[in-house]
Amino acid sequence: MFSGNKKKAAPRVVIDEFSSLLSGNVSLSGDLEFEDGLKVSGTIRGNVMHKAGSRSLLALSAEGCIEGNVSSYDALIDGTIIGDLMVDHLLELHSNARIRGNISYRQLSMENGAVVEGRLHRLGDEQEQATVVELPRLPEREA
Repeated sequence: MFSGNKKKAAPRVVIDEFSSLLSGNVSLSGDLEFEDGLKVSGTIRGNVMHKAGSRSLLALSAEGCIEGNVSSYDALIDGTIIGDLMVDHLLELHSNARIRGNISYRQLSMENGAVVEGRLHRLGDEQEQATVVELPRLPEREA
């Protein structure tokens, strides 16, 4: 009746569980590289980059501020970024998000109240434009 062949449930990613945390009372000067999850409630003056090829998650709380360029696989932004933001997959800009810089993303969700002072660039546009084929024009009819 009970067998040892029970399937285990796949692990779930819980947003509240991050492998790294920079709390609100911490200020960091210098570049930072991370993988997995990083939650920032403090201030970083430097570039914040995810390890290439990793499925990282950056969460910037409403109190958090990053002055530098930022890259991540997924990002939940509710604070301030002064610099360019590159998100390989999903970017969520929450209502307190303030971005002063250009943003590159694949998927974007933006709440009312979020402010972006820069250009938005959806990744993948290059491939779609490259596949556009110009059809030959039909000869004009004589009247």
